[in-house]
Amino acid sequence: MCKISVIMPVYNSENYLPHAVKSVLDQDFDSFELILVDDGSTDMSDALCDDFARKDPRVKVIHKQNGGICSARNEGLSLATGEYVTFCDNDDEYLPGLLSENYAIAKENDADLMRFAIEKRIVKENGAVLSSVYDLKSGVLDRAEFAEHYKNVRKEDGVWSALFKRSVIEKYHVRFDERFKHGLEDVNFSLRFLLHTRRAAYNSKHYYVWSQRYSHSTSRKFYRESLNDNIRNMNIENCFLQDVCKDRVDPAVKYTFYVNEYLYPTIEYMSLKSCDLTKEEKLHELRRLRRHPLFSGEIDEETFARIKKENVRVYITLKLFYTRRYKPLLLVLNSGMAVLNKFRFKK
Repeated sequence: MCKISVIMPVYNSENYLPHAVKSVLDQDFDSFELILVDDGSTDMSDALCDDFARKDPRVKVIHKQNGGICSARNEGLSLATGEYVTFCDNDDEYLPGLLSENYAIAKENDADLMRFAIEKRIVKENGAVLSSVYDLKSGVLDRAEFAEHYKNVRKEDGVWSALFKRSVIEKYHVRFDERFKHGLEDVNFSLRFLLHTRRAAYNSKHYYVWSQRYSHSTSRKFYRESLNDNIRNMNIENCFLQDVCKDRVDPAVKYTFYVNEYLYPTIEYMSLKSCDLTKEEKLHELRRLRRHPLFSGEIDEETFARIKKENVRVYITLKLFYTRRYKPLLLVLNSGMAVLNKFRFKK
């Protein structure tokens, strides 16, 4: 058994794959494997994967029929032998020390989950880059402390920003839900892993560069099924809140988080030019969110006052949302990219 298995799903990424792979293989770490899962690529990515494997014994390759990123990652999990598992997208970048420094912290603290910060870059079609580093508070938390530190525990949920103890993954058969075809699958996996996490460690240093390229991403296209995927994640979030946190999370913290994690992204998503929902269908989606257990409780005026002091925009949003004034909320849709740019880098 090696110490870490790095799983990289690969699909039509010949232009970015060499840099991503090199950033992993250049890590100053003594025991890891890189599992490249070629998900039916139609460009030269499959040949590049085989070439990497011929040149470096740490590289393993799986070729499979195209089934999406969830099935590709699940194939990688079936081959993984590491004590910990982590992930890298085929167009992203590992920064120096990611494996060595975070493995050391994970081992020192016997952590099931080892989270670290990331740099997020949005590369527009004109080449302009928006960049932000997610702030994450360093520390070690036992399961009983998750409620008190909910904001930090749920601050980051990408599968490429963590080491996951493989024994937990296998004991509880945590896998990627292959119904997710257009994103949000990482949130789903991370939440289901959290349901079984005994101890989590956090590192405020950023080690991973996550790049969203408009010309290389499907996340800017609208798919109705993604709205259902969002609800699936909200269901698991509610399980985490009830079963692990025992509903002890500070109301101002949790409602602010739910607005940023679920409400704003839904509004932004329905503002895409490719969205074919009617105005009434958009209103229906807002009503559906409002009925969900995460939002179904009432917010007292003291909590509203605390939210207002911290973030006026969230306060106004919640006031409109909780009084079911959905049409004014839909005006946010007209902001389009302004909403994206303001909230994409925040949680």
